[in-house]
Amino acid sequence: MSKPKTSAKKKGAAAPKRDNFNSLTWHKLRDSAGNVCSFPGCHVHTHGASSDGEGTVGIGVACHIKAAAPGGPRYDERQTKDQRKHSDNGIWMCQTHSKLIDADDSAFEVETLRQWKRDAEARSNSLLNQKSFTEKEVKVAAEQGSVDLLHRFVNRANDPLETPVAEIVKGYESNLENLDSRFTVEVNKSGNHYTHVIQAAQDKVSIDLVLQNLDKLDDFWASQKAFVEEGRELRIPGKHFELKGSKLFDAIQQKANGVGQGVLTIGGVKKPIAANLYIRTDGGSEVFIESFTCYYTSGTMRTVFEGSALEGFIAIKAHCSHEGQDHQFDLSFNVEPWKGKNILELPRFARLLKAAQLMDKGRLVFELEVGSNAAAFDSKSSMSSDEFHAQLQWVILYLDVARKIAEQCDKPVLLHELDFDYQLYKELKKYVKLLAGPIHTQQTPGFVCSGVLNEYEPGAMERAQSRGCSSQIKLAQEDSLVFGLFGTVIRAPRREYIYTGVETLYFSDIEERGEPRVEIHATPETSVVVQLQPSEAWTVLDDWDGSELPAVID
Repeated sequence: MSKPKTSAKKKGAAAPKRDNFNSLTWHKLRDSAGNVCSFPGCHVHTHGASSDGEGTVGIGVACHIKAAAPGGPRYDERQTKDQRKHSDNGIWMCQTHSKLIDADDSAFEVETLRQWKRDAEARSNSLLNQKSFTEKEVKVAAEQGSVDLLHRFVNRANDPLETPVAEIVKGYESNLENLDSRFTVEVNKSGNHYTHVIQAAQDKVSIDLVLQNLDKLDDFWASQKAFVEEGRELRIPGKHFELKGSKLFDAIQQKANGVGQGVLTIGGVKKPIAANLYIRTDGGSEVFIESFTCYYTSGTMRTVFEGSALEGFIAIKAHCSHEGQDHQFDLSFNVEPWKGKNILELPRFARLLKAAQLMDKGRLVFELEVGSNAAAFDSKSSMSSDEFHAQLQWVILYLDVARKIAEQCDKPVLLHELDFDYQLYKELKKYVKLLAGPIHTQQTPGFVCSGVLNEYEPGAMERAQSRGCSSQIKLAQEDSLVFGLFGTVIRAPRREYIYTGVETLYFSDIEERGEPRVEIHATPETSVVVQLQPSEAWTVLDDWDGSELPAVID
């Protein structure tokens, strides 16, 4: 008979005693974290009912920030037992992330865990009196169009970037598509506006458009003709049409009419095409201004092109017949799109100015890039070409003078008001010439000015008369020019005039012997230097209240 086997356990080293949390501390850590894992981005709930409803299930772990026993991660031998067991030394985690915290080789430092703890408790506090939703509930709510639920979901998260925006939008699009599966729906956001792009999902899809009381619409038949022949947009107010045969379009029309009268816009698909704008002279010289995107539509008779260059400053409309028998090219300009801009930051202005200097002997050309070829429209073909070019040139030259003044100012000059004053333009041109330096000129012989000598030394009159004429005299404007430039009030430096080689006549009236006077006369040898006073600057008057009236412009 064999002897019964016996076994003996090997005695190993005794495990160090752990300073574990008691039940009260455990519950405090769980409740302070809101029963949610404190690992950043996890947010997993750690306690709830069991699947059979007979009890509860918990997956939460109260982890030590500084280890409960020697050899553990982040152990601090300086701590007392009470400090190790205190809630300040604990952090609430789910089972998955607790393993990362409690592992002997854990890479997370003490301060990192403390920050997680603070963040989790702050989040827990912010969720008091707030409703809580699972991601599944949010997706279902989105498919049902519950935007209010989505709003509350975004507010509940510390990191809104985790919100499933793509799923929410897709759910909204799917909800609309369910109204009529013959169409696909794509929602795009631009600024505060949402665009619904609805396209047929099948080769043949039809709905009925019922029009009514069209005779009461101004210019409807002309617009309808442009729609058919050129693909231009046709706009029909909501009370004059009804869409039938699609729950999707029926819902859209009801929604539009519920917030005000909707408008049905029908038109050809606008397709982009590259375009160029430049000026060309009869001698063949060209100045390129800008490349931009133009859009075109086609109808039964013509193709229409529309676009704008220089951020909307120049608008272009052109069309050509399919047979090539006629074409039309219209240009317009409007400073309104530049309103609010710094006058020194206008788009492509250097090119525009160079083009303006050729407008007397040239014309604007609008060129379309069609494959490897180019189709050009010439503004010279327009009956109002000369008038258009003259007006455009005047505005550009005015802006050029204004920009040169703005370069001297101590603050930016913005296009607040779009006033173009011809008299002010002529006056500012004189100042612009002086910005390059003093102007030297000859004075026509004759009277220059006269005045009263307010201060003089005894005997000065006699000495002046005995010496003859004075060789030089300096005169300055009494008041500065104060003017408004596109809504900005500016004070200009005063101009001064230095006369050399003048005759000076001193005298006094018999009735007023105590007020000696002087007259200045130019001679054939008199020269004049005109300049801006060096000690004065161009100043923007932000707090101008109208007390300084603009100087008279002569």
